[in-house]
Amino acid sequence: MDYKKKLKTRLCYAIGYMVVGVALILLQLTGSVDNEMSSCFGAAFTVCGVVRVIQYIRLINNKDRMEQREIAEKDERNIMLWEKARSITFGIYVMLAGTAIMVLYAIHMEFVGQIIAYALCTLVVIYWICYIMVKRKY
Repeated sequence: MDYKKKLKTRLCYAIGYMVVGVALILLQLTGSVDNEMSSCFGAAFTVCGVVRVIQYIRLINNKDRMEQREIAEKDERNIMLWEKARSITFGIYVMLAGTAIMVLYAIHMEFVGQIIAYALCTLVVIYWICYIMVKRKY
């Protein structure tokens, strides 16, 4: 895929974030949602969307910076570092969540431990599904 086209796709996603953010804020303001968290999430989505839109527009308009960014994103060393960091993060999260589950059950906080256990199981299931998909692809 052409890098400029990829940036335009990302720009569309950023605009989507802004739309979701504004929608959440409007839901809160109209009283459709009684949860004040929706306006906080709406503000966060809107701000992130605006910042990303500005970044991508500036990047698309500056040919030299766009070429440098493309090289940085496609560099094999950078890709290897990103994948290694994700792998380490996954391992650390699994170990910490497993330890937290055991500690929570030991101090009789079974409900919280069960929630973390379900989240951990979901993460592992998603990992295995992705592993199978990648294995079939390569």
